[in-house]
Amino acid sequence: MVNHILLGFAVLAAWLLSLWVHPFGKCPHCRGRRIVMRGSKRRRRPVRCWLCKGIGRRQRPGSRTVHRTVRKIRRELARQRTARQHAISHSSEE
Repeated sequence: MVNHILLGFAVLAAWLLSLWVHPFGKCPHCRGRRIVMRGSKRRRRPVRCWLCKGIGRRQRPGSRTVHRTVRKIRRELARQRTARQHAISHSSEE
């Protein structure tokens, strides 16, 4: 039972790391080709994908949240570091 829980945490950590490293994936509509074929069989023509606006990439679900969380953690650690350095510098002056 414990092994299943640890395996679940390992899979979750790997997924979060993949979101951090690769936040964008292929567009699900055009599959990264940037164009889709429109029209009937006789008059098919390529048009720019409406979902990705012709870029071919879409942000993966959850990647924005992961990046936002990491930025908040880094900001908080930096704030704590500067407060600690400020306290040390003031205590040495006395």
